[in-house]
Amino acid sequence: MAQVTACAKQVPAKTDRVLNVVDPGLVAKMQEFRLRLSVINGGYPVLNDWHPVVPEGWGEFPQVPVRKTTVYKGNEASWAYSHHQTITKFGDKYVLSWSNGFLHEDYVGQEVHYAWSSDGMEWSEPRVLVHTPVESRLVRNNAGLCSADGRLYCYVCVAKDFGRDVAEPGMCSLVDQHIHLDVYSTEDLIQWQHEENICDSVYLFEGPRKTMDGKYMCCGFNYFGDHQAMVLGWDDASALGGPPHVTYIDPSEQGVLPEQGTWYQTDDGRIWMYQRDSSESCRLGLTWSDDGGRTWSELLRTDFPNSYSRAFAGRLNDGRCYIVGNNYDIMLDRMHLLVALSDDGYCFDRQYLLVEGDTTRRINGRHKENGYHYPNCITDGDKLLVTYSVNKEDIEVLEADMSKVK
Repeated sequence: MAQVTACAKQVPAKTDRVLNVVDPGLVAKMQEFRLRLSVINGGYPVLNDWHPVVPEGWGEFPQVPVRKTTVYKGNEASWAYSHHQTITKFGDKYVLSWSNGFLHEDYVGQEVHYAWSSDGMEWSEPRVLVHTPVESRLVRNNAGLCSADGRLYCYVCVAKDFGRDVAEPGMCSLVDQHIHLDVYSTEDLIQWQHEENICDSVYLFEGPRKTMDGKYMCCGFNYFGDHQAMVLGWDDASALGGPPHVTYIDPSEQGVLPEQGTWYQTDDGRIWMYQRDSSESCRLGLTWSDDGGRTWSELLRTDFPNSYSRAFAGRLNDGRCYIVGNNYDIMLDRMHLLVALSDDGYCFDRQYLLVEGDTTRRINGRHKENGYHYPNCITDGDKLLVTYSVNKEDIEVLEADMSKVK
């Protein structure tokens, strides 16, 4: 660590390295977007009251035409907390699963529910995937879906009481926890087969996806040791109901605290693994693998903004790469969900708005922030389907025709 002189005393200084994955032109537009939101949040809903000359469209991103629908609406009588949603295509049906809690985030009795749809807009009544009695003192989180070879797999994290009523303030309180991963599988969406504890000490919010070499992969993290990212891998579809191979990504020397990894793979075979950064930098972290996920590069911060929330990275069927998320750097502001696009997966040069608006939770609950949270996506032809929670109490799905977005 270098030393610099200030006021005749030695002050420690550190030089960080940053991966630049955002085109300078998009960087400038992202800065304008942040400034616009900050001005509005500062009490100037009419921008000309803040500055006399505001060009049309300044600080905004173009709106993607979308269709939206509500899959589940939280209510005070039963399940007021709804979050951790994931979506996949299973045969000719879309399937969506999520976590439901009585009132607060990650309290005992939280369980996993699911629904299905033939068109993505009209959804079945929710069903219980796994019930969690309050007296069990357990918390279950929906960890992800994967459809392969005629079976649907739903991964579920199981933990004991998080103890949030006595924990220090923060976004999470996993002290002395031993979360394990269960998997449920089905061929008909009715009967489910259960395998318990296929992986220990992993926190996960995205199901496996297929890599170019035919393997399946997803990324969680170990919150209970040194906060390492954990890449879970299965050799083929037949193995998805059993224990994964686990590869740990080395801790970041730059201070990135990885969680909730998400990825895409470019044509050259490189797997780009983006990470939410729990150090609250409001930037995504990034590491990559050129050998199918066996080894990973140094984990560094990027210049890609994030409001300290989960993002989802993937590829459209036309080859473009995308990141859907709260892609701006205002801490815990999740009132805008955007999609950034890249032609080659190396540099993002344009961004579009998916959904935004003043939205306020109807039912107060601990850690239930307003806004649009934790997107999870699938592609189907030209369509991009995105599921997210609204105020962590309603589950919605939007459909965007990405052939109309250049």
